[in-house]
Amino acid sequence: MKKFLLVLLASLMLYACEEEKKENLIFTNYNIEKAYKKCNPEKGNCTFINLNFPVAKGKETVAKKINDSIEHHIIEIVSGFNPDNNPETMEEMVDGFIANYGSYREDFPETDIPWEATVFAEITSETPKLLSIDFNSYTFTGGAHGYGSNTYMNFNPETGAVYTHKDLFTPAFKDFVEKDFRNKENIPEGENINSTGMFFENDEFHLPANIGFRNDKLILTYNPYEIAAYVEGQKTYEYNLNEVSNYLKIDFSEKE
Repeated sequence: MKKFLLVLLASLMLYACEEEKKENLIFTNYNIEKAYKKCNPEKGNCTFINLNFPVAKGKETVAKKINDSIEHHIIEIVSGFNPDNNPETMEEMVDGFIANYGSYREDFPETDIPWEATVFAEITSETPKLLSIDFNSYTFTGGAHGYGSNTYMNFNPETGAVYTHKDLFTPAFKDFVEKDFRNKENIPEGENINSTGMFFENDEFHLPANIGFRNDKLILTYNPYEIAAYVEGQKTYEYNLNEVSNYLKIDFSEKE
């Protein structure tokens, strides 16, 4: 009897796993918004935070991994990497952002410069092998200017894992991009990569931290301060997937 129950349990677990594999991921948009003293952002002079992002459903374990990664990424975008400001959830972060502004106003009652934090995350490419999400964000918490950026997360929709650059591209991809980068930025071949004022660490070219996919294009984005002064703004380079197909480890020929 005991042996029969073990076999039955194993069969049920296997069935559950197989059923989950058959499920499709479904995404719905979710919004979290909060304003200081319930002010209206559309009327100006209002401190607020607005987060809009996709939430995965179906394939329970996969969806949870994706949702947890999205939440962690948005928290990093808004809170930065300050060890003294490390909320565990987006709701905690949202409340903390507004509370911190309230404390700031108490310390400096003569100022009324509002803060702002917005994140708009959208799915830009979805295939059986890849899910790409673009996080368009802007934060301002005082100072000379705010900071806007586009960051990307690329997921394996079968497992929920986040792809690294090594997972997506062959080693030769870096050389391909550097050659094109030098051409577009007028940096002579053989010259130091920083000879025209770039900020590449150790005078060595590197791929941007953020690479994403949008429809049939590959998007490479260097955000402000990443390789150049803030005044240079964001540097974005696009390639048709058929241009870079030899460097891709993911098969994009398979469609949903």
